[in-house]
Amino acid sequence: MQLRGWRGGSLLDLRMAHRPAPPMTVAALLPKRCPRRSARLLWGLLGCLAALSALVFLAGGGHEELLSRSLPLLLRAGGAREPRSAAARPPLPAAAFFPLAPPACAPPAAAPGLLVLVASAPGHSARRAAVRRSWGGARAAAGLAVRTVFALGLPGEAALQEALEREAAEHGDLLQGRFADTYANLTLKTLALLGWAAARCPAARFLLKADDDVFLNLPALAGHLQALGGPDAVYLGRVHWHVPPTRDPRSRHYVPASLYPPTAYPPYCSGPAYVLSGLAAAAVLAAAPHLPLLPVEDVFVGLCARHAGITPRHLAHMAGGTHYPPDACCFREVLFSVHGVTPGRMLAMWAKGERPCSTWQRLLGLARCKALTWLVAAEEEQEGP
Repeated sequence: MQLRGWRGGSLLDLRMAHRPAPPMTVAALLPKRCPRRSARLLWGLLGCLAALSALVFLAGGGHEELLSRSLPLLLRAGGAREPRSAAARPPLPAAAFFPLAPPACAPPAAAPGLLVLVASAPGHSARRAAVRRSWGGARAAAGLAVRTVFALGLPGEAALQEALEREAAEHGDLLQGRFADTYANLTLKTLALLGWAAARCPAARFLLKADDDVFLNLPALAGHLQALGGPDAVYLGRVHWHVPPTRDPRSRHYVPASLYPPTAYPPYCSGPAYVLSGLAAAAVLAAAPHLPLLPVEDVFVGLCARHAGITPRHLAHMAGGTHYPPDACCFREVLFSVHGVTPGRMLAMWAKGERPCSTWQRLLGLARCKALTWLVAAEEEQEGP
């Protein structure tokens, strides 16, 4: 029997001819190579994001802080001592050593959490005034009570000494040691201010040593210190590694081989600004009489810390000796300290307010500040002397 209209072929062919077509999908409409292109595009985007993240991480100093965490292991492998107990009482200067001295700190319950010790000079009254009118006027930061004291030596002129006495009577924040105020005596100045702090403000949790041309971001720094936790011996700042001594007698950093024979200093925190916990400051003072009195102050503090078994911790947000251009976002939010700031610039940056960064500036953070520094340095190099 044959179906009408059927011109040959089997019944199976007839069923196949009348089978409905499968529904079309979006994937079926796309070219076959599209998934491969999408995968390549996705991997390309991921690669760009990874490269950008690595660039921001490196420019932001994250690798520096990671490397600094290996310092304790490296120093112990090189024969460094284990941390010593700070129970030994350090030698403290007598009251007669200070012709001018601020009042002692309040009882331990009211002692400052952060005692800022500013190394100044007799003739730097404008710098001290700018500090008092800007960050130095703060009495609290990130939950820490703050007190600022200026340390200096003896001037060469009687009239300048009289001016210092009037300034001390007005502000009550001058600490004067009985030594000539010269660069060679900067180590004595640092020991004097640490000694006064140990004797007259022993309950201070942290001591911040800074120069009088440093702009400090106390809220950001105090917040970082608050996150450290327990009462450990802490020594932190911008760490210098493998710095060789200067053997040129014409340099003010000159250190003869007879005074310090090794060819490199141990790691130490850059002098413009660094932090010592109360325990670390006591350990540095206790170690000082056992070491040669180097004229390079920050190196000497590093030697004392090494002798006490305390390893410095690196803070990439401490500028150290790097000079940053006047940028409110960098000064007020990103960096913890900026060196080489004139009194006028210090007041101008302070007037910008506490949070001047835009969202994208805050996101780029330290990487942006470093980029600004590199750009300014490149422009100055092109202009020439």
